[in-house]
Amino acid sequence: MTEPESPEDRPTLFARMFGTTRYVMTVAVLATFLGATVLLVDGILQMARAIWSGVFGDHAAEIDSVSLRVEVIEAVDVILVATVLFVIAFGLYQLFVDPTLRSTLPPWLRITAIGNLEVRLAGMVVTVLSIIALTQALEAHGGAANGLGFEIAAVIAAISLFLYQERKHHRSDEDHQE
Repeated sequence: MTEPESPEDRPTLFARMFGTTRYVMTVAVLATFLGATVLLVDGILQMARAIWSGVFGDHAAEIDSVSLRVEVIEAVDVILVATVLFVIAFGLYQLFVDPTLRSTLPPWLRITAIGNLEVRLAGMVVTVLSIIALTQALEAHGGAANGLGFEIAAVIAAISLFLYQERKHHRSDEDHQE
């Protein structure tokens, strides 16, 4: 015969509520994964359209190299955003649903804190903004780029600062792990 649980052994209401967040986070992970998949397919289709129009389009011989570069870069941008969203989905899964998954993943995909996901998301924002600045610079190439030089310089400075801080933060994490 089993002994009845003592009140001290039973999980508190808060502990049970927190335990159920695992199920809600599973839905959030699935939504993020689905969104990343849709974006990845869209990026692949954009790349295929850019290649198709560049090689077999009506004016393939007269294709404007700048517009082709912009189309290809924008397709790569969508693919990169999708990739970061996949990493975020895996990270949320590791943090809230199954922490044991971490041991089976490569080091670059292991997420140990929500701050890791914030850094990945910030990196994605910086990358997207960089690509926007690059495509605008390419589109303005040869035309009047009213003030575009300063905007591009500001974006480059911001990216450089972000990368510097990220590298500095990454080194301090390595020092703490040793």
